[in-house]
Amino acid sequence: MRRHILDSPASYYATFFVARYLPVNLSRWLAKVVALIIYVFSKKDREGLAINLSTALDRPVDDPAVRRTVRQVFLNYGRYMVDFFLLPQLPPEKIKNYFADIKGEEILQSALAKGKGAILLSAHVGNWEIGGSMLRMLNYPLTVVVIAHNTAATNALVNRLRQDKGISVIEAGQSPFSVIEVLGHLRKNRIVAMNGDRDYFGTGCQVSFLGKHLNLPVGPVVLAMNSGAALIPAFVLKQADGRYFGVLEKAIPVILEGTRDEAIAKNLEMTARIFEKYIRSYPDQWYCPDPLANSLNQKTA
Repeated sequence: MRRHILDSPASYYATFFVARYLPVNLSRWLAKVVALIIYVFSKKDREGLAINLSTALDRPVDDPAVRRTVRQVFLNYGRYMVDFFLLPQLPPEKIKNYFADIKGEEILQSALAKGKGAILLSAHVGNWEIGGSMLRMLNYPLTVVVIAHNTAATNALVNRLRQDKGISVIEAGQSPFSVIEVLGHLRKNRIVAMNGDRDYFGTGCQVSFLGKHLNLPVGPVVLAMNSGAALIPAFVLKQADGRYFGVLEKAIPVILEGTRDEAIAKNLEMTARIFEKYIRSYPDQWYCPDPLANSLNQKTA
């Protein structure tokens, strides 16, 4: 992961204690102030977000709408940080106040009825971490596949919050054992949630994405192909009143025909189209400060 001012033990523990001991409205106000300060001084992230959002919105980089959206991304991320640390510390009856509803729950129930588990595939759009609290509140068995943070301290804190709600955590890596572990959870008919819009390990497959050629990780579609688990795009988004709602799309009709590489590429293209849909619908909740052009893994022959 790229190092960032927010991905530090001081930042994470400060947010954790603010959310734990201060009133919610005060915590969110402080998050807004801090987000605006970071917005002013984070030139690199402002420029990266502007490049990506200009592509998603089909507007020039210096368009006023793009600049406004960049600023709102910072504000929404500040709110996201506070709510991420707040919700796992609350009892279930209070967590319910932060959620509006979940759309498409019947899709998940239908998948689990087949007994092969379900893969919830999301992107860095909305508040994907809060989705765990939503699913556990509804008593679904949940495992999340995550990328380790830059420091052991931040990693320990975040995983503790996840596990306190009964969420199992698997850290993705180059080791094949993490894949075996994920398959084991699917065989137990559990839900496995993961993001699929960043190729952290440089082993992805190139697809068309927002008008560019970008590598997406193949792990989620390969797991679906190998396990028979439903591959369900899922997002947790903030609505106008500040509450969150979950939305599940119909399971991707996973293709198995043709060569393995051809099937993977076709399945990834379908996930890319759904990611594009939500990025364009909620651009101010798309947290991707690294320019997409720089995310492309240039493979050598």
